[in-house]
Amino acid sequence: MSVFDLRNHLTPHRVTNAMWDSSWLFNGHPGGAFADLDRVTDELVERGFNTIRIDAFPLLVARLAEPDGEVLFPAQPLGTWGHSTVEQRHRPLPELIRLLRLCQNKGVHVILSTWNGSVDSLPATGEDGVAELTRGWEIVLDRLAAEDLFDQILYVDFDQEYPYFSPTKARLDALGAAPSASIGNAAEAMEAAGRRERQRGLWWNEAQLDFVGSYVRTLVGHFQERHPGLRYTISLTGFWKEFRLLGLDQLEVLELHFWLHGSRFDNRSGFYRDLTKDRSAGDRSFYQRRIDQSFRIMRGHFLAEMHNRLDYARAWGREAAAPVITTEAWGPWWHMDHQGLDWGWLREWCCECNLLAADYGLWGSTPWNYSHPYFANWSDVAWYRAVNGAFLAR
Repeated sequence: MSVFDLRNHLTPHRVTNAMWDSSWLFNGHPGGAFADLDRVTDELVERGFNTIRIDAFPLLVARLAEPDGEVLFPAQPLGTWGHSTVEQRHRPLPELIRLLRLCQNKGVHVILSTWNGSVDSLPATGEDGVAELTRGWEIVLDRLAAEDLFDQILYVDFDQEYPYFSPTKARLDALGAAPSASIGNAAEAMEAAGRRERQRGLWWNEAQLDFVGSYVRTLVGHFQERHPGLRYTISLTGFWKEFRLLGLDQLEVLELHFWLHGSRFDNRSGFYRDLTKDRSAGDRSFYQRRIDQSFRIMRGHFLAEMHNRLDYARAWGREAAAPVITTEAWGPWWHMDHQGLDWGWLREWCCECNLLAADYGLWGSTPWNYSHPYFANWSDVAWYRAVNGAFLAR
C-alpha cells in the first residue's frame, strides 16, 4: 500500500517561493528595485520561482476612506526590508490587483499575507483590532474575487508570524505573562520573530490559549464561509507547541519559518546582543568572525536542530492533514550586502537546508528570505535556478 502524499493532490505539486513582503510596494518608487513589476516578475520566473509571498495591506486598506485610496509612505533609507530613499504615494489595492494580474499572465502563484505595516500613517478607525483586520481582508478578498483572481492565490495568511505583527498582540499580552514586550515597530518585531528563548512548559496560559483558539476559529471560519474557494492559515515563527496543542484544523496550510536562531547561534554570534540590524555602514566584521568561529565547531549541532524542527513539522502536518511550507527560513533573519559580511557560508547552509525541506516532505520551500531584487545576489540567476531546481527534483 502506497503512502498518501497530500502534495500530489495540490496545485502546484511543489512550491518554490520568493518572499517579497511589503517590499513589492515600498520599493516600487522610480529607481526602486520593484519599480518595474513586469520586469521583476519575468526575472522571478527566470530564476525558477513559481510563487511569491506578499503583503496585501488589509489593515491599511481598512483605514482608507475609499478602498482604492492613496497612501503617503515616508522615506526609509536604512530600512531592513523595502527600503526607499524618497517619500512616495501608492494605491495599495489597485497596485495589488495589477501585480496579481501580471502573475496570472505568467503562471505565478501568490501567497497573500500581512505585516500590518504603515498603519500609523492613517487615522485609527476606533474599531477593535480583530474587527478592523477582518473588514480589511473582506475588502481585499471580495475585490480579488470580483476581479477573478482567486485561481492565482495559493492561500491567505491572515496574520504573519503570529502574534508579533498582530493587532491582537496587546490583548494577548494582557491575558498573561507575555513572551516579549509589546512590539512598537517592524524592526523590533523582526528581532522578536527570530528568538528561540524557552521557559518551562508553554508560553501561553489557559486564558491566552483560549483567546488564540477563539480568534483563529472565528476569523478563518468567517472566510471559509465567505470565500470557500481559498485556503487559509496563520504563519508562525514560534509558538508551534501552543498552536499544535490547540488542534486547529482551521490551519489549512502549516506555514512555519525555520530559522537558524537558537541559544547556540545567538549567544555565539551576538546577533541580538551586539548587532545593529539596518542598512547603515557600521562595522559588522565582528559578527562575521563570530559566525565563522561558531560554524567551525557547531555546524553539526545546528544541522541536528534543523532536522529536529523539520521532523516536528512533518509529524504536525500529518496530524493536521495540512501541507507544510516555509517562505522565510534557514539562516538568520537579517543579513545585508555589506563589506564586513560574507554570503558564502549562508549560500552553502541554505542550499543544504533547502534540500532537507524536500527530504522531509515540505510542499514548498525558499532558498532563503533574501530573494528580493534589491540584494546583489539577485543577479546570480544560475544559483537561484540550481537551488529551486534541486528542491523541485526531489
